[in-house]
Amino acid sequence: MEYFSDTLKALQIFQKLDYELFIVTNQSGVGRGYFSLENVYVIHRQLQNDLRENKLHPFKDFAICPHSPDDKCECRKPSGKMIQELIQKYHLKPEQCYMVGDKLIDAEAGKNAGVHGILVRHQHGGDFPFFKTLLDFAQSLKK
Repeated sequence: MEYFSDTLKALQIFQKLDYELFIVTNQSGVGRGYFSLENVYVIHRQLQNDLRENKLHPFKDFAICPHSPDDKCECRKPSGKMIQELIQKYHLKPEQCYMVGDKLIDAEAGKNAGVHGILVRHQHGGDFPFFKTLLDFAQSLKK
């Protein structure tokens, strides 16, 4: 796996600030038959191992929508359903949560779930805060 050069540094900042980290992901390739859900799990396990090797806490949980866009499921981002389920499962306070992503549907999913939607590495879109990198966003939280 390859990471942006600032990813691990950003994750260190989140860890120092005591943020719990989750992944919320659409994996339409599963629904389209390009790869299996087990392939997704293998990638997530590798990610967790990479974080541990870099002395970082692993992600607390993963929410995966394996459906294709044609399935019109309730969980696929920009729906906020997967985020809302994590909020309920872990008793999180939505006003203290951020949904950070590189696509407008990520920020929209956050808004739809009642949390702050943040865009990184994407052209600024709509009313969502935009940061050039994940590290820029992480550093903004330190202030």
